Amino acid sequence: MTWPDLYLRHFTHFFGKPFDVQLYRAEDGNSLRLATFDRRYQKYLVYASLGLSEHSDALKEAGEIILLSDDKRKEVPLIFVSSLFFILQHTIPLTASFAVGGIETVNPEFADYYDKAALYYAPADGFPPGFERVERLGDAGHVFQGIFISWAEQDYLNRNGPGAFEEKLNAHKGDPCSLSRVSCV
Repeated sequence: MTWPDLYLRHFTHFFGKPFDVQLYRAEDGNSLRLATFDRRYQKYLVYASLGLSEHSDALKEAGEIILLSDDKRKEVPLIFVSSLFFILQHTIPLTASFAVGGIETVNPEFADYYDKAALYYAPADGFPPGFERVERLGDAGHVFQGIFISWAEQDYLNRNGPGAFEEKLNAHKGDPCSLSRVSCV
């Protein structure tokens, strides 16, 4: 079984059957699937990448990324997929937390409306035990989670690093997955 197939099985175990799986192709020939789940969380759609794990050599580790969104418009998965292709094109390792900016270039109206500038990616946390890891023939793949962050948060992250940013975010009372969340800085 391929990594993406294992991840799909893994996500289905935790989120239920996806109601949609779309294939996206980049101009450079790369392709990714995006599974959308709507059964696990009433308030959120869960988007899960399927295909980053096929590039484990370039990305230094097998991994896929999920994103929870309380905005169910089509802009969210398009922005998410755009950042996933950016990760592939720039071979950003899936070994530590990082941010991918540029939401304002992909969708300026969305960036202005929600005051979001980037997607912050970190190892998935706060899910049931075993969610963060996928096993395949003695190898382990990991699950990262993305959240939308503001310009001020991205600046704080760049100046202070992921540890300080996550501490600030965790101390903030807002729901980190909500697009209408007020900035934690």
